[in-house]
Amino acid sequence: MKINYKNKNNKHNFEEMYQVGNVIQWINGNIYLVVDHGELDYSLVDLTNNKVYATYDTLENLISDLASESDVLVNAEIKVF
Repeated sequence: MKINYKNKNNKHNFEEMYQVGNVIQWINGNIYLVVDHGELDYSLVDLTNNKVYATYDTLENLISDLASESDVLVNAEIKVF
């Protein structure tokens, strides 16, 4: 996986950051993909271990519980073999 960091500033718009398909890096170094299950469920998939980290009924609830000022939106190129 190739990663380019998109925002290095301190201003966060979590509604824009936590959109389906976006990749976010947390302060612990783990990288997460925001996914939509199609049945009003949204999850973060931990790309460091390929497991679902958490699932919520709305993006707003996911953001409320998980978003942090230290989160970084990244431009990731994911290659599946």
